[in-house]
Amino acid sequence: MNNICARKENEQFDDYFVRLFENKTSYGLSCQDIADILNAEVGFTYGESKWRKEYAAFRRGMLYAKQKEMKRVKNRILCISDTHVPYQLPVTTFADYAGVTDILILNGDIADCQAISKFPKTYRVSPMSELVKTRQYLIELINYISPNKVIINYGNHDIRFQHYLAKNLDTDLLELMPKTALELIVNDGFNHYNKENGTKTYYTPIREVISDVEILYTDSWFCQVGSAIFCHPTAFSCGILKTAEKAVQYFRNEGYQFDTLVMAHTHRTGEYKQGGTVLYEQGCCCDVKKQHYADGKLTSPQKEGFIYLCQDDQGKLIREQTRLVILN
Repeated sequence: MNNICARKENEQFDDYFVRLFENKTSYGLSCQDIADILNAEVGFTYGESKWRKEYAAFRRGMLYAKQKEMKRVKNRILCISDTHVPYQLPVTTFADYAGVTDILILNGDIADCQAISKFPKTYRVSPMSELVKTRQYLIELINYISPNKVIINYGNHDIRFQHYLAKNLDTDLLELMPKTALELIVNDGFNHYNKENGTKTYYTPIREVISDVEILYTDSWFCQVGSAIFCHPTAFSCGILKTAEKAVQYFRNEGYQFDTLVMAHTHRTGEYKQGGTVLYEQGCCCDVKKQHYADGKLTSPQKEGFIYLCQDDQGKLIREQTRLVILN
């Protein structure tokens, strides 16, 4: 028997029994092989059919328990953040959640706004190019995931749009301008006036492009769904989950009632329970090999990830059905 088939230290017999059957093909075992291994473990002489039938019965019970648990799920929420278009991960990253998501939450920093950032740059990505690419990415993503509802928060990169305009335009002209590019992409639509070619192209807002899905732009850095708060603060603490702890304290002080906090912005992943609240830092959904803002700053490596969160009919977290997905 090869080492992978051996019973692990402190492994319960039932866990060992299930592991052998569930990995039968990859382990290169037949049912008779498994029967021989299990009989040797417990000193029995059962035939392979008895062990096989026991596993089949266990499997049916496990599927029943899973189906019963899934009946409790009211909201299946896929929360993605920090795509930083044009550095976004492909929509196929979320293949496992396409068609099984009720609410898609885009939790800020959808566009990078590279050209109008304060960071030194050796090249510029045109703001108009980012606007067009972000709009196209959101259309592809929403169509791919096929949720019933989409909720969009802005992040610190998205709000660069307003900061840049406030710095460079007269106050009166600011009244003609949106706060973030997301307003143009989602709600208003926008024109591209190509001065070089003398042309004008209108881009329809995605709420009209995808009219069969409810799309809500919150015009805020956070939202609440059921008992969960999804947020993208501008604050940042170096300690692991320290920013999330600050956010929990902030929302408690503001009088919000919640059992879950999902936080974007830090490009880190982690979870733990503090009192009656479960905290998640959800990571980022951009290619961190291409997004170099932290180069040479000796900060912790960026973590690519997102969260698939399940709630019951009271809007409470079902933690055992919730997955914090870490990609790198």
